[in-house]
Amino acid sequence: MTSKQPSLSCPGAFAAAALLAALALPFNALAQVDPNAGTGYASPPQMAPPAANTRDGASIGTLETVKPAANNNGIDPCDTLAADPLDHDRARTVTAVEFDALDGPAARAACETARAAKPNILRFIYQSARAREKQKDYAGALDLYRKAAGRGYPAAFAAIGYAYDNGEGVAQDEKEAMRWYLDAAQRNNAWAMFNLGYFYDSGRAVPEDDAAALDWYVKGATGGNARAMNDAGFLLETSNTVPRNVEEARRWYVRAAEAGNAVGMTNAANFHLNGIGGPVDTVKALDWYRKAADFGNADAMNGLGYMLYSGIGIEKDVAEGMRLYRKAADGGNATALTNIGYAYETGEGETQDFDQAMDFYRRAAEAGDSIALNNVANFYDKGLSVNADPVLAAEWMEKALRAGATFSRNQMRDNSGNWSLPFRKALQKRLADQKLYSGPIDGGFGPQTQAAIDRIFGVR
Repeated sequence: MTSKQPSLSCPGAFAAAALLAALALPFNALAQVDPNAGTGYASPPQMAPPAANTRDGASIGTLETVKPAANNNGIDPCDTLAADPLDHDRARTVTAVEFDALDGPAARAACETARAAKPNILRFIYQSARAREKQKDYAGALDLYRKAAGRGYPAAFAAIGYAYDNGEGVAQDEKEAMRWYLDAAQRNNAWAMFNLGYFYDSGRAVPEDDAAALDWYVKGATGGNARAMNDAGFLLETSNTVPRNVEEARRWYVRAAEAGNAVGMTNAANFHLNGIGGPVDTVKALDWYRKAADFGNADAMNGLGYMLYSGIGIEKDVAEGMRLYRKAADGGNATALTNIGYAYETGEGETQDFDQAMDFYRRAAEAGDSIALNNVANFYDKGLSVNADPVLAAEWMEKALRAGATFSRNQMRDNSGNWSLPFRKALQKRLADQKLYSGPIDGGFGPQTQAAIDRIFGVR
């Protein structure tokens, strides 16, 4: 399921979302660096979950870019200043203007002039409303959106839905927002279809329903909304209630990426890096990470940093990898914090400093990175930066397992001997105290212990 964030008045999906554990296994990053010393684990790029519903078309994912006509004679300034990428009925001879780039005063003046001269051109009413919205004249914007909707303009229905969704010019009302989104969707507005999918996906105004969400995402994606393409892929990858299909998820991520959605680019890169839903292709992974990073996507910066730091598909450049890790961390990527901690732990990219490593791991763990939870457990087990404490190590390992850290699950299954006997006993005792394990507390991770670990894996 996708993370549930409230709609923002105008990045999930996407935006930042509540962090989810990455389902993708890291490429060539599953082994301990030093099994005897227990010096920690490499951290993979984290899968980017969808962002929260946003008004910014660039974050939502726009329709495919429309190239402006070579000859702009006769084009109205209202179109050049306020054409909406989420409006299927906009003038197609100009480049649409993203909401965050909209010049509110200039657009408002131009569109008021156009509306007065040509009162029957409905897009001028809509675009005039959009300019008012940019100026935070929400009541005035809503009044014009209602006028356009009253005359059947599809995008205006979606805009009214958005106003109710976010309480702009009207009391917030999710059910009323959904009603307007449905009216817009029935008029083939792809942005409204995406928002309906998001409502079902997040359980807003209706019970959570991944099947209904996926249906609306696919409809919106088919209508050209790149954010819907990405979120369709995410549900097909992660849902627990509709059949998972990573091959189809990969196709949707690629389509979202090709349509200009930065989160889709990052997810497509992750899939190509890890060989999910198709073959490993480090060339494409590198290309998509770079393109998404150019859009400012912190998850992509972390992924690109990972490839450079590790020398995967490109000449190894630890210094550039570290620069990108720090930039990604500043942008809110928790996995980048883990990767910086890893550099301090191993001494590759930073002077070895276990205290600094532990600090970054704790910060990453607090931000939700599951690999960081694993690495904090490792530090408590090995006595790095802190006094060895197998009980605390077991507590942190349980957190990692419950967060769905595939790496930690593999460690407990395949490499438990690299962890201390007191730690293994402490983890068994935690499982026994929860009545999940009834075998001996002997540190032997046999079938009974493994079955108990499976019961907590991914269960928060």
